[in-house]
Amino acid sequence: MRYNKIYSNFRNQTMSTFLGRRIIMDNSAVYFEENYIFRNYRSITSNNDIALTEFVANAWDAGAHNVSITIPTKLDEKIIIEDDGTGMTDEEFRARWMTLNYDRQRRQGKDVTFPGDIELSKRIAYGRNGVGRHGMLCFADNYMVETWRDGTCHIYDIAVTHGDAPFKIFKHVTEPRSGHGTKISTFVKRHLPDANAMTDILSARFLYDPNFAVKINGRRIDLSQHKGVIFEKTFTTVANATLNMIVIDSEKTAAKSQQHGIAFWVSGRLVGQPSWTYGKIAFLDGRFKAAKRYTIIVKTDDLIDDVLPDWSGFIDSDNMNCHYRSLKAEVDAFIKSVMKEHIGEVRLDVIRSTRDELETLNISGQRNVSAFIEKITEENPVLPQDYLRSAITAMASIEKAKKGELLLSQLSQMSADQIDKLADILSSWDVDDIASVIGEIDKRIVVIEAIQRLYNDKSTDELHTLHPLVLNSRWLFGAQYDSPMFVSNSTLTTVVKNLFKDEDYDLDAIDNPKRRPDIICLKQYSLKAVCTDRIDPMAGEMVKPDQILIVEVKRGGFEITDEEVSQVEYYVRQIRKSAVLHSSATIDAYVVGAQLGDIDVEKETSSGRIHAITYGQLVDTASSKLFRLRQRLEEHYNTLGQESIVEQALKEATQTKMDFDS
Repeated sequence: MRYNKIYSNFRNQTMSTFLGRRIIMDNSAVYFEENYIFRNYRSITSNNDIALTEFVANAWDAGAHNVSITIPTKLDEKIIIEDDGTGMTDEEFRARWMTLNYDRQRRQGKDVTFPGDIELSKRIAYGRNGVGRHGMLCFADNYMVETWRDGTCHIYDIAVTHGDAPFKIFKHVTEPRSGHGTKISTFVKRHLPDANAMTDILSARFLYDPNFAVKINGRRIDLSQHKGVIFEKTFTTVANATLNMIVIDSEKTAAKSQQHGIAFWVSGRLVGQPSWTYGKIAFLDGRFKAAKRYTIIVKTDDLIDDVLPDWSGFIDSDNMNCHYRSLKAEVDAFIKSVMKEHIGEVRLDVIRSTRDELETLNISGQRNVSAFIEKITEENPVLPQDYLRSAITAMASIEKAKKGELLLSQLSQMSADQIDKLADILSSWDVDDIASVIGEIDKRIVVIEAIQRLYNDKSTDELHTLHPLVLNSRWLFGAQYDSPMFVSNSTLTTVVKNLFKDEDYDLDAIDNPKRRPDIICLKQYSLKAVCTDRIDPMAGEMVKPDQILIVEVKRGGFEITDEEVSQVEYYVRQIRKSAVLHSSATIDAYVVGAQLGDIDVEKETSSGRIHAITYGQLVDTASSKLFRLRQRLEEHYNTLGQESIVEQALKEATQTKMDFDS
């Protein structure tokens, strides 16, 4: 009380002293510059489609059943937006309309309040930051608002200004009027809308609601029917939002201004603009014919809290990314179902664009790339063409790099006597062929030497050291296993699903699906997974895997016992039971260690062959063979002359450049 009395003595003074402290009273007001509204709300004050969309949204929030828009044909004529919503009292109008950045949801809640004589289903309000009411400033610097309820209509003349307020009420009168609603009007001075265009825009931005009718110049916008709807599905995302996905085929509708992409409709209103990219996810390459044909509408009420205040998009969050990923799975499934007719065109387009690269490959390389293209486009038909071209170029480079590897695989199947008689084979090889094979031999010798150094050391673990060495050296078990079709350190379920495509497996037959074999590999040329159906003319049946390799890798210094042999035997039985194999298929299983215990090193079973072998045995034979090959290749290389590979290459015929200056 004492302090209140003291304060009252100096509150109107500019400067005073209180309890020894100097107090400065600042009574200055906040001032607004000219054009404040236009500079801060540019999107709504300069775009007539946004302005009118906001007024329709305001009518929705007001619980309106009908909205009528009158658009003139020329300037200086009146534009009118009228609805039959709740209307406002003078107190409500001044609190809502005259407050900058009025927070509708905080002040009034998310749910729409309907007039007392109208019973409508629950609505979620659009209003977030109160900018929609400035829409009339798109057309003029002043406008009139008429709003009525409870028998009284309040009429306000409002105009932009500056100084202590950016806009003001210059006139306020009342008159009796029954019913309820709001009417906003002005004489158009700029940004005159086109009535037909606005019909298309509003029909694209607001979904049909049987209790919400919009008319433009007396003609109702019919949103109830979409002739192009060809697919609809409702699902729940992993982040627990219910989405209704509707696919529209533009070839089945004559609607103008058709926008393609994914359009999110939250509570019946468009969020942003339709796009094929949201967040970091590209749903479809916009250059695809399918992307130019389809529009996907996603309807939901569950994402309202994730919408940006201006409805231009969604908040960037982990939650939205979860929704996007769930939606992408559904979109991919739909696109796969309709893209079959387009896949052929996509393949031809990317092949034409990478022709120069592909023409440099041999027949085998071209076939491998073809199988790759078929496989990747079937599994992911929505892959952007840029990514697909990059993948094909990379695949072509890999095939080129495999030249030495492929030639070496031919030689690796030769006996020692045959290696000493290479002249006939090498007669067709050039310097590059020989050099590439020698390079590949050197790579393999390095691996062999690494294994030889490590396998007796008990501190060498199998997972991080010996396992990767053996995995990348599957040729040690036979040239046919130098194949891309392998699975490493995965459960039996994963092994079977990844190696035996289509329906060529029975997962229920696996006794213990969580068991993890180290390495399982298929012979390359027997695969169905190359995306081509091949037939064995001798057996008269579809080609199925006929040679399978299983390898169990043990740590350095490890002695193989019956337990390890039983382990790989178990894997052989499981593969035989669960996979559909060629009638004469063989399974060879190896357990590799540093030493052999008192065991049978070879075991034939009804399911396959079991081999116990040391690292030394595994690499010694290969090492001897590789060194002999290298020696013979070097000898043949020397017979071609002492010129370097570069010199040899530079002598190859090239197109002569024409000298236009001579």
